[in-house]
Formats: sequence, C-alpha cells, structure tokens
Amino acid sequence: MNMTRFLRRLISLFTRRRDDVDLAREIASHLALLEEEHRRRGLSPHEARRAARSAMGSVALVENLHRDARSFPWIEDALIDVRVAVRMLVASPGFAVVVVLTMALSIGATTTLFSLSYGVLMRPMPWPDADRVVRVFETRGGRAPRVPLTVSNGTYLAWAEQPTTIEEIGGWFRNAPTTITLDGQAERLPVARITPSLLRVLRARPELGRLFTDSDAAPGQGGIALVSWGLWQRRLGGRSNAIGTRIRLNERDYTVVGIMPRDFMFPNAETAAWTPSSIVSVNGADGALRMMIFSGMARLKPGVSPEQAASEATARGRAAPDPRQAAMTLFGSNGPLDVSVRPARDVITAEVRPALLILMASVGLLVLASTASLVVLQLSRVARRKREIAVRIAIGAGAGRLVRQWLVESALLGIVGGALGLFVTGVLHRALPSVLPSSFPRLDEVQLDWRVAAFAWTVAFIVSLCCGMVPAFRPRSDRLSDALVEGALATPATTKTPAARVRAACMASQVAVACVLLVGALLLTRSFVALLDADRGFDASGLLTVRVPMPAKTTFEQRMAMLDRLQSRLRSLPQVTDVAFGNALPFVTSGGFRATTIPLPRDPSRSVDMQAMTRAVSPEYFSAMRLRVREGRPIAVTDTATSPRVVVVNRTFAAQYLGPNPVGLHLTFSNMRQQDWEVIGVVDDMRQGSITTEAANPTAFGGVLDPPQPEMFFAHRQWDATVEDLIILLRSTGDPAVLADEVRALVRAEDASLPVDSVMTMEERVAGSLAGPRTYMVFLVGFALCALLIAGVGLFGVLSHTTAQRTREIGLRTALGAQPADVLALVGRQAMAVTMSGITIGLVAAFVLSRSLAVLLYGVSARDVMSFLVVAAVVMLVSIVACAIPAWRATRIDPIAALRAS
Repeated sequence: MNMTRFLRRLISLFTRRRDDVDLAREIASHLALLEEEHRRRGLSPHEARRAARSAMGSVALVENLHRDARSFPWIEDALIDVRVAVRMLVASPGFAVVVVLTMALSIGATTTLFSLSYGVLMRPMPWPDADRVVRVFETRGGRAPRVPLTVSNGTYLAWAEQPTTIEEIGGWFRNAPTTITLDGQAERLPVARITPSLLRVLRARPELGRLFTDSDAAPGQGGIALVSWGLWQRRLGGRSNAIGTRIRLNERDYTVVGIMPRDFMFPNAETAAWTPSSIVSVNGADGALRMMIFSGMARLKPGVSPEQAASEATARGRAAPDPRQAAMTLFGSNGPLDVSVRPARDVITAEVRPALLILMASVGLLVLASTASLVVLQLSRVARRKREIAVRIAIGAGAGRLVRQWLVESALLGIVGGALGLFVTGVLHRALPSVLPSSFPRLDEVQLDWRVAAFAWTVAFIVSLCCGMVPAFRPRSDRLSDALVEGALATPATTKTPAARVRAACMASQVAVACVLLVGALLLTRSFVALLDADRGFDASGLLTVRVPMPAKTTFEQRMAMLDRLQSRLRSLPQVTDVAFGNALPFVTSGGFRATTIPLPRDPSRSVDMQAMTRAVSPEYFSAMRLRVREGRPIAVTDTATSPRVVVVNRTFAAQYLGPNPVGLHLTFSNMRQQDWEVIGVVDDMRQGSITTEAANPTAFGGVLDPPQPEMFFAHRQWDATVEDLIILLRSTGDPAVLADEVRALVRAEDASLPVDSVMTMEERVAGSLAGPRTYMVFLVGFALCALLIAGVGLFGVLSHTTAQRTREIGLRTALGAQPADVLALVGRQAMAVTMSGITIGLVAAFVLSRSLAVLLYGVSARDVMSFLVVAAVVMLVSIVACAIPAWRATRIDPIAALRAS
C-alpha cells in the first residue's frame, strides 16, 4: 500500500459521517498502515512508531473536527472549541508559559503606568466643581518671587474686594513642621496656616464641628484649630466629643473646633492640623510697610476662563499700594506686576507631567515589543502546526472556523495573562510609595479601580486579538499529503515566504524598540551620575545635619550660652572633626532674604539695589561644609559681638555688587541695626536646591540647575536677629549616620524641651533632592532591560525554529563538505541581518525622539554620540549571545541522521 493510496483512504474516512466507534477503529487501522509505510521508506521501527504517534495527535484532532461538523448547538460548539484549545495549550506548555509571562509583564507595567498617569494627570481633584479651582501667582518685572507660585498680600487684597471673575479667593502659608502636644505626648507634624476663605474656595465640609469663619482670623482672635481625620483617629481616639479638646502647637494652646473628613488632604496628605490666618494690608496703621507672599487659590465664576481672571487680577494688583523696597526683597525687582491664573491640577502636576508622558510612551513601546514577540511565537507555532491546518482545510474547514479556533486559544492565554498582569499591577502599586519621591504630587489618588482593570483587560484583548489573527493571514495552499509527511519531505526553510518576512519584521521591530528604550535609559543614567557628581560648592560626604527649632522666647544671650554648651558636648563624640551651627542649609532652609539700597563701595556717590540670602553661621561652618575660600578669610572665633562687624560673601554677590577686589570693602545696610560691615572673604557659590512652600520639586535636579544666588555669611555672635531653626553640622571621619542617636540624646540632655527634627546625613539630603531623576531613570532602565530581554528571547526562538526547519538542508551541506564555520555563517546571516536592520531603525527613531528627553537631562546631550554607539554595541552583543546556542546546535547536526530522516 503506497502513501498516495493511504492518504486517499484517510481523506475519504473523514469526509463520511460514521459512527464514533467505527471512526476510532478506522483511525487505529490507518495509523498502523502509516507506521508500516514509514518502515518501508527505511525508518527504523522506533522512528516509524514515533512518526505514527506524532500523527496520532493530528488525527485525534481531525476526529474532533469531524464531530464539530455535525449540527451541535452553538453553546456546545463553543465548549468544544475551548476544550480543544486547552488540549493544544497543555500539549505546548513552554509556549503557553512564555506567552502568559510576556503578557503579564507588559500588561502589569502598562497598567501601573496608566494608573499612575491617570491618578496624577487625569483624575478630577477631590473638590466640588474642581475644574473652576485655580492657582494664583504673580511676577514683577518678569521675575518670580523667591518662593515660586506665590502671590503678595497687596495683589490678594486688591482682587478680593468685590471681584467680577471669581467667587472667592483664599491663601495658605508654609506647611511648617510643628510640635503638636496632646496629653503630654509631643510629635512633629506639618501644620498649615490658612485663610477661612480658602475652605470656601475648596467647598470643604467638616466631619465634626465647624469650619473657620472670617472673625476667627481677625487680629487678637485665634487659638482655634481644625485637625485631620488621621490625627483625630490616632491621638484623639476618634471620639465624637473631641470638639473642644485643647492641643498645644509649639508653645501655644489651641482649641479643636472641627474635624476634617478623611479625603480632605490639603495642601498635602501629611498635613495634621490647620489654624486660621489673616492677610495684612501692605501699609500698616503705623505707616510701616508690611509685604508678605503666600500661596493663593481662587474659584472662578461659571463661564469665566483663567485668562479673564488673570487680566482682572493684574489690573487690580497694579492698582495696589506700591511695595517699594519690599518687592526687591521678595522678587528681586519692582517692575510691572503680572498675575497668572492656571487650573490647580495643572500647577500641581506641571513638574511631573513631561516625565510621565515620556514613561507612558516608553511603556507603550514595551507593549509593542512584547506583542511583536508574541506574534513571532505564534508564527513559529503556526509553522509547527502546518499538518493540522492542512488537514482541517482538507476536510472542509473554512477560514472563519480556523480563525475562531485560534482566537479561542489566544483568548484563553489573554485571560490568564490579563489576570496575572493585574496581579503584577497590584504588586507594583504597593511598591510605588517606596519607589516614587515622597513629594510626588497626588500619589494618594493613584488607585486600583475599575478604570485600571478595564484598561488592563483592554490591553490583554488587543494583544490576544493580534496573536489570534496571525493564522488568518497565512496562505491556504498547504496540501494534506505534504502536511502528513512534513518532517520527512519538508523543503528547505527560506526567508522569502510571507511568514518568514513577517517574522523578520517583528524581530526587527523588537530590536528597534529595545534600541530606543536603551538610548533613553542610558541618557537618563548618565544624567543621574552627572547630577551625583555635580559640584554643589560643598562636600556632602561625612556630614551629619540636625535641625532644631528654637523656642521663640529664647534671648540672644541664652542662645549663645546654649550653643557653647552643646558644641562642647558634640565635640566629645568619637570621630567628629567639626561641629558647626547655622540658620540655613541647602535643601533645608534658605535662611533669610534681605534687600536694600547700598552705596557702591568703589563709588559711594552711586547706589545699587541689592538682594541677597543672609546666613548667620558659626566659624566652623566653612570647614564643616568644606566651603572653598577664594579670597580673604572665613569667619573666625575672634569675630564676636564686641569686635568689628564682618561679613563673608559668595562669588555671585562679589561679581554683582563689589567688583574684582571685594576683600576689605565696607558695606552699609540702611535696614540693619549695625550698618557698617567689612567684607573679609569670598567663598564659592552653593547650590541650594528647591526650598519652596510647595512640595519639593521632584525634577529640580538637586538645585544644580538653579541659578546661583548672592549670599552673605554673618558671624552668629554678631547676628542678633531671631533664629527660628538652628542647623547643627557634624563632620565625621567615619559613617556620620551612626552618630544620629547620640546627637539626639545630647541635644535632649542640654534642653529636654528642644524638639530634634530631621536628622539626616548631607548625602541623604542630596539623594532626596534627586529622587525624581532617580525614579525616572529606574523606570526607563527597567523598561529597556525588559525590551532587550524580549528581543533576545525572540531572536533565540526564531533562530531555533529556523534551524530546526533547515535540518535537512544543513545536513546535506555538511555531507557535501561544509565546515562548521560555513554552517555558522549560514545560520547567523539571517539573525544578523534582522539585528542590523532593527539597530538602524531603532537608532534613527531614538535620534528623533531623544529631544523629548532634554527636559530630564543634565550634563549630557540628548543626542550624545557615545550613548548611541554603546547601545548599538550592547544590542549586537545580546543578539550574538541569543544566536550562539542555535548556531552551535546547527554545527552539531549529524548529516547521516538528517539525510535518513528525509
């Protein structure tokens, strides 16, 4: 019985309606004939039996297809599809696992970024009619105030009087750490001072009690507070009779008049309490000039645009009393006033919006790469199931029936992959608070809700549909006779078939995506390293910093005596080389700002408007911070209250106001008690970081990009102004972090009432200021590595499949004298062509897209040639590693076994 006769009988078998038992008998009979035919063709009994068993799966599947052709109800028909799909996936566990894990990884990453972007950028603010809530801030002469995004009291009061474009305007002051004492237990928590009108702008409602009224903020009033839900639950036991409870904020007693609801978190989630505050007039009753800046928020009237409100606010602000010299102190200019009005959500998210959009685009590329990888896997699986598809077509299966079966299989994989992807999303969500900066805006709004789940299932559906539709586009020219003996009579694999072209295109796209993401990741990594190594004007290593809020009633003499005793205690600690004090520190507080008109030292007949940051420091401050002295000398221990007044300035101050030889000049400040100060030294500029009333700017590059500010350093013994925050600096030859507990104990031993706040090493403060750049780098590096892994695995899979298809060809070439090097060249040629095409496309795309990264880069060009070359080399190396095993296997093919199998 020859093979042609056997195939004819097998086809006729499945085109007749027969009883299932007879059908099974016929199948067994013809499988025996198939085994006998293989033996006649020269196969050993074992090989013939293995070939028959291989055919058994296809024949059993044909049996199911024969049954499906009968008139079953559609529900049972669908169940059969599902059963067959499960059977096929169980038979290919490796394929199923790879597909599910790839989908879970891409869906988890994409859904996490979607939930983060939606919660931060798109979720409505937690206020009624939040689209009408706007932020208000002003500039003078084009210069922003020293605290960005703030408004002055003159503009605020002028606009608040019978406005036509807004319903209400409110303000709040710095969310300052405050010592809250309840039942004798004290802790440091943020407390905000707000105007009563701000609560009306936000349309807040108390959980218990009442809100502030305008009379609560009147001069001479006060002594009342609102507390947050968290503080109420944690310190007041969640009691309904908590209204009227007395609490102590710093050194003043307050009465709780209201409990705010759980979802009221303003200006951030850490705020524990609120106290009423009023906005004073620019011109006081005593004729004194009183100018202040603070954050402002307003509610637009229906139908009013932010531009219309800004126009009215600017006109009202320009009609307000002239702040004169105070504007120089706060703005550095007394030029024309301009007010900006922007939606509150846009202002809050402005700094993170570019980074989130870039990350969303990156994770979209990752999904594209993973989908292409799954398409490649599906194409390879279609090729392996060529016999099955040909038999289905031969017995009358239409294109719709084939596509339906493949879609069912892809749907099953999509369901499992989507569920696992949601699990991955949940894990990543729990990790977000530890990965993102603590000041990341609206992080509490990032939630796993139905929108996130719907997005995940949508991605899973699209990926499953792409994979399931792959067989629908393959040619229907396969013959049953070729299919059943495919392993023996297959023709050499070629790259000219449509399936091969699609595989090559998908692989090239994976390599291209990996190149794009790797270029972005490398640029961000180099930028972050440059930020770490940037010269900030001081040495952060080995430095411990401690912030100690000083009691308001401390006199100058008491403060000096306490500092002397504390300094002596701290110097006794092991490995401590320097102990210094100051009222300012980068990334903590700017100290103070002073603006005045001073005569030019070189020409006293001329005057110049001066604005500078002022710092009161101990003599050891310069050596502890490792501030480089460029000219003259630093402050010395001999610079006391009875010695001549001295000041040290930084290079920016000297360049702007003093000229080339500043040491020895005398400065006269009209608004200081002691007017004559001698300049004794010039030090390098220090990068201050972003010190604002807002949450720390997570993309501020650690202050490296902030323009240097003029600074003046005064001897703390000659500075008799009030010091609100004392900064202690300890330089150690060892790890400064191990001194933290001992420092706390010594401060408490000196004065048990002093709250020790914010004990950190300076390196931790620098790293904290770079939390945003570090986060974006970690995200993009993770995406890039995933894309590179997907591309490597894809190359490995495709080359393994192609090598298996070309076994007979490689065996024949080897039998004719081909050497291992020739086989390596034959196998690797296709992979290298795909890799080079992907690298070329990817680098071109990265060159075009890299401009969008410019806002996140420091110290490296967005089109840095070295980064592009390194990425190309890495991708090429990974592709070589991915191709090594299939190529090595090809060189090990036994030509005799390959030819016998033909």
